[in-house]
Amino acid sequence: MNKSILFLAVLFCSTSIEVFGQNMGDTLKCSWNPGIIGTGPVRGLEMSYQTNTNYNIRSSSDVYGNGKSEIDYNRVFTAKLHFPIFLNQKLKIAGSIEYSDEEFHFDDIPVNNYSLYKSLNDKNLKSVGGSLYLTAQLKRNMFFMFRFNARLKGDYWKEHIGDVSKYTFLKMEMSPIIGWKVNSKKSWGVGLAYSYTFGDPLLFPVFVYNHSFADKWGVEALLPARIKLRYQPSKLCFINAKARLQGGSYSIHFNDPELNDFKTLELRRADLNFSLEIEKGIADWLWTSFECGYRTNINFDVTNSNHGFSLSGSKLTNKNSIIDSSVGGGVFYNFSVFIVPSKALLKRFGLK
Repeated sequence: MNKSILFLAVLFCSTSIEVFGQNMGDTLKCSWNPGIIGTGPVRGLEMSYQTNTNYNIRSSSDVYGNGKSEIDYNRVFTAKLHFPIFLNQKLKIAGSIEYSDEEFHFDDIPVNNYSLYKSLNDKNLKSVGGSLYLTAQLKRNMFFMFRFNARLKGDYWKEHIGDVSKYTFLKMEMSPIIGWKVNSKKSWGVGLAYSYTFGDPLLFPVFVYNHSFADKWGVEALLPARIKLRYQPSKLCFINAKARLQGGSYSIHFNDPELNDFKTLELRRADLNFSLEIEKGIADWLWTSFECGYRTNINFDVTNSNHGFSLSGSKLTNKNSIIDSSVGGGVFYNFSVFIVPSKALLKRFGLK
C-alpha cells in the first residue's frame, strides 16, 4: 500500500510543458530543475470533453463535384495519464497513455448525399496511443528535451478493413529541443518538430519561451504551435488566455464504390484556436477547468497520400487530394477534470 502511495506521489510530482497539444511531463523535485516557478497545476490524470458549435462546410472534388452542409454536432472526449519511467538527478524519463473519441453529425444527411458528409456522419474517429518524454541536464543551466508520440488514429477498429495494415493508421510525432534556464523564473529553447500541427505531417523549427513575472503573471510559448498568458488571482485559481494550432490526421474508410481502389483515405485537419480558460482547484489535488473560445479552420481535406512528408508550409494535399473543404469558424467549449499533486502527500514523502 505504501509503495502505491509513493508511486502516485512521484507520478504527480511533475511539471507540464505543452507541445503541439500534448503535455511533456518531467519530474522536478530533484536537485536539478529545468522548470520555472509560478506555472499552473500539473495534469497527471485528466478527462476532458469538448464540443464545437454549429459551423458550415463547403467541399469541392474532381470525383464528387461541389457540396455544402452544416456540422451541427462535433464533440471530442479525451482521457490522459502520465507516469514516471526513470528518474535521477540529471535524467528524467516519463511516459503517457491517451485515448480520444471524436464524432461529427451533419445536418440533413438523408437529403444531402455528398460522400464525405455521409461517411463522416456519426462516425467514431478514435485515437489510442502513448508518448515518451526525456529531459536531461547537459551542463549547468543547459538541458535537452525530447518528445515522441505514436497513435493509431481512425477506423483501425472496423471489421470491414481488417486486412489493412495497422501501420496505415499509425501517426508519429517527435520534437528535440535544446534549452537554457536563465533563472528560476525564465527559460528558453530552440529545436525542431515533426508534427501534424498544421494538419499535414511537417518538419519545422520551434522556439520555446517560459517566463513568470510581476508575481502573479506569466507567459508560456512554444512557437509557432501555441502561446499562453496566465494570471493567478488566488492560490487555487489560474486564468489563461491562449492561442494555439491544433491539427491531426485520421485514416478513414469511405463506403463508396468510386473509392474501391483505396482501402483507406486520410482526413487531415487543423484549427487555430483562441480561448480563455479558468482552472479552479476544488482541493489541492483535484482541479477542474472550463475553456471557451473561437475556432477557425485552416485545413480540412481528404487525401490518398498516407504519411506524406514536407519541409515547407505548402499543402501536401494539392497533388493527391480527393476532397478539398473550407470549414467555417465557430465557438467551442471544453470542460476538464484532473488530478494534481497533493502538497500534503508530497511533503509526507519529502518531495515538497
